[in-house]
Amino acid sequence: MKTINMMKPRLTQVTIQFNSCYCGLPLSAIKLPKHCLCLGIIRKDELILASSEPTINCGDDILALAIKGGNAPELEFILRKHHPIFWSGISCDIAKKHHPDR
Repeated sequence: MKTINMMKPRLTQVTIQFNSCYCGLPLSAIKLPKHCLCLGIIRKDELILASSEPTINCGDDILALAIKGGNAPELEFILRKHHPIFWSGISCDIAKKHHPDR
């Protein structure tokens, strides 16, 4: 039986869906758990490092590292945060607060 080392670092990759809470936000806006960090975004087979402060788009893959592997499930849960499936940037008051031209 194989055991998982909870202290070993774990790399996580999450694809951003159309209803993600992070679409249109800078990568640095994601509030990560302790001992976790975003390494960057993969977009159209190109790696964009977090240090260039990229904006997150639908379809991007976020690469993140849980330095302590036990934090990986929480990290992945946070990166998958999304609006309800029926959410729409056009009809939702939340989007209007962030985009005054709507």
